[in-house]
Amino acid sequence: MLPPRPARRSQGIGGIACYHQSLARRGQYGRILRSACLILILLMTAGAPAALHAAASSHTFLAGADVSYFGYIESHGGIYRYNHQPVGLIRAFKQSGCNCLRLRLWHRATAHEKSQLGKLGTLNDLAYTLPLAQKIKNAGFYFILDLHFSDTWADPGHQLAPAAWRKLSLPQLRLRLRAYCQRVITTLRKAHAMPNMVLVGNEINNGMLWPQGKLWVNQKARWNRLASLLNAAIAGVYAGSGSHKPKIMIQVADSSYAPEFYHQLIAHSVHFDVIGYDFYTYWGGTLKKLRSQLMKLADSVRKPIIVAETDDPWSNDAHGKSKPGMQFPFTPAGQARYTRAVINIVKALPDHLGQGVWWWGAEYNLDQKDFANNPWSHRSLFDKHGNALPAMRVLGASARNPGR
Repeated sequence: MLPPRPARRSQGIGGIACYHQSLARRGQYGRILRSACLILILLMTAGAPAALHAAASSHTFLAGADVSYFGYIESHGGIYRYNHQPVGLIRAFKQSGCNCLRLRLWHRATAHEKSQLGKLGTLNDLAYTLPLAQKIKNAGFYFILDLHFSDTWADPGHQLAPAAWRKLSLPQLRLRLRAYCQRVITTLRKAHAMPNMVLVGNEINNGMLWPQGKLWVNQKARWNRLASLLNAAIAGVYAGSGSHKPKIMIQVADSSYAPEFYHQLIAHSVHFDVIGYDFYTYWGGTLKKLRSQLMKLADSVRKPIIVAETDDPWSNDAHGKSKPGMQFPFTPAGQARYTRAVINIVKALPDHLGQGVWWWGAEYNLDQKDFANNPWSHRSLFDKHGNALPAMRVLGASARNPGR
């Protein structure tokens, strides 16, 4: 049964009272007043589409993936298909409904590092990343830039500063870091590839830019050093971004210490917008543990949370056999069920603090020879023929239905 209609008024856009039942009984005078209300509403909202769009998107669920190798894979013969049709990676994600894509950025590898690490270990510099960022932005995706602050992979156990920076003092390093971030963001902005969100550091549980920014040295935490470097990086990002500042994410790998980590950053005046929490059930444990850790972060830190990296195998070739806590089979259907379970955990966080899930290694492709024997290819979002797997559709559905 419908509730009774309000006797006095109904609220228009912006809370303006624009209807009185009594006016409806007052002939032309009532019609004139109602017309005036409508004109006022139109005047107020004519310049407000941006504000209305911002309000509508305040609870957008960011569903997508890190796809940093896709340029190399496509240029070397790898095929990406959606519904068994070759469409390319960008269009496959677009057709699935996903709304964001991420790229990592390494500094510049030395010749020695290139010889030791090989092409794939030193590929993601700015020259490689820029055209991919342009493709992502041109396709209408929310673009995330992951700054590694290294010449190669950065993670909790590997945070070596770029070779060109390793002999700098801490003050010199701060200046170089700020200038580098400003230059990167300025370059992207001028190329119409401005990031919507920037990760300052990648999985920085133990600090970044070692040795200067190493957090734990001889069992002592050096929060002041880490905070000063993070603030220098953030200042550089803002300086290069012009009038539209990107969101700032600080990302850690799965850790029960995460709430204390973020509290320390806040206490040391590091201003960030989003928590990035990486979780791999093969190494990190059960989904019950993930739920518990995210609830602790939501309750204590009170900032938006995104599962910034996760994955699960679609094939038994990924690692050979399951581990305790991996509750879904290594099949395309099992991978999709895992994806849905992670999304449900994130969306269940209180006060809309759960705001996204990103797959890692989504672009790895058995159809391209450099990735044919890579175990991560069995954890991607494409099967052995380059077809988009059901898990991608699950991710896309979560973006289309942000409340579910």
